Amino acid sequence: MELGIVTQIFETHTTIAFHDEVLKTAKMFTTPNKASRAVGNIKRAVQTGAEIPFESALALERELQQQLFQSEDAKEGLDAYVGKRKAEFKGR
Repeated sequence: MELGIVTQIFETHTTIAFHDEVLKTAKMFTTPNKASRAVGNIKRAVQTGAEIPFESALALERELQQQLFQSEDAKEGLDAYVGKRKAEFKGR
């Protein structure tokens, strides 16, 4: 942790407790708690963007953003924010 290689250490005494902690942490980054479509597009932009010219990567990012803003999940996210409630994303 001092070197910044890891951000968290699970100190558990059994394999089951370790497994439970790892799953709990992983679920923070995946559906249904997160917008799966947005997460997928972020991954695509980062992975593809690293392999193509910078200008093309920016164009890809703009295209993916536009697709997200037109999605049902985007509307749900904004409605939830305005309504001060937790969003229920469906991957659409």
